[in-house]
Formats: sequence, C-alpha cells, structure tokens
Amino acid sequence: MPVGDIYELVLSVDIRAGVTDDELAELRWHVGQGPRPERLPIGTDRYVETYPLGDPDDPDCEWEDAEAEPVFAQRGAARWVGGALVAELVARERSDGWALTVRQELHPDDFYRLRTLLDWLGRCSVGAHAGGVESFVGYLRFHESAEIASLILVNGRIRVPEDIESHTPHWEDTTW
Repeated sequence: MPVGDIYELVLSVDIRAGVTDDELAELRWHVGQGPRPERLPIGTDRYVETYPLGDPDDPDCEWEDAEAEPVFAQRGAARWVGGALVAELVARERSDGWALTVRQELHPDDFYRLRTLLDWLGRCSVGAHAGGVESFVGYLRFHESAEIASLILVNGRIRVPEDIESHTPHWEDTTW
C-alpha cells in the first residue's frame, strides 16, 4: 500500500433484514467472513483498473485487468493510523438485520469500491428512510491529520465531504 495518501476509515451501520442473500454474501466477502461470491451484486466489480503489459501504442499490446478486492478485509495492527484494523458483521437479535463496524486503512485508489459500498449501505441501512434525519455513521481521516471528514447518513445516502470527492479521481458517481 503506498504511504502518501493513506486514510483511516471508521464506519458503523445497522443494515435492514431485507437484503438479498447475494448482497449479504458480497458484504461478507468484503469484511473477510466468506469467499468471493461468483456474482458481486452490490457493484464493487464494476470499476476495474487496467494496466498495459508493454507499449500501449502497440496494437498487439495486452492489458491486465485488476480483480475486484474486498474493501474491509484488513486485520491486525494498522501500519499508518495506529491501533487495529477490524471489520465485523454480526446478526442483530430477533433476526432484524445486521450490525457492521469497520476500521480500515485505505488508499484513494480504493475509494471507488468504498463509494459503491457506502451507496449500497446507505440504501440498505436501518435509518435509510428516517425522513431527512441526519445520522453520523463514521469518518474518513487522512493518516497525518487530526481532522476528520464525517460520513453522514441522510435519506438513504451516506454523504461524503466534497474535499474527499474532489481529491479522489476514482471516486465516481455510482447511481445507475
């Protein structure tokens, strides 16, 4: 992981029980609780970086596509932000959904997949339809800064601060 642009992500979201088995399988893969499913219905595989294997101007140049990777699967001691890297997805009592808590180190290259997950989590959260009520669900913090950029859930969307969006070229609108 390149050192220059490492961010700390802290996230805590309650997810409704109505998510599909396929979506839950993808989320479990992202938090390191299961194998990669054949389908990734949340959409974290829709943006794939490509790298030239040779001269890109050569018509015979082959390209290597990066595989989608789990976003929340890091565990153990953090290298840049201190403390531990964790991700936990647990069933809530009475089968009324799941509780997700995450603390990870991320590079801006991972922000597209993160944004895709945040969009899905916002739509599937317990507070998605709270009628304009804002809820703090976590933050992003540049690893060398004491300032946090709050992640706010409102009307089924996890709002991300503008400076984070403008800083990250891979942060694209995932509204389909």
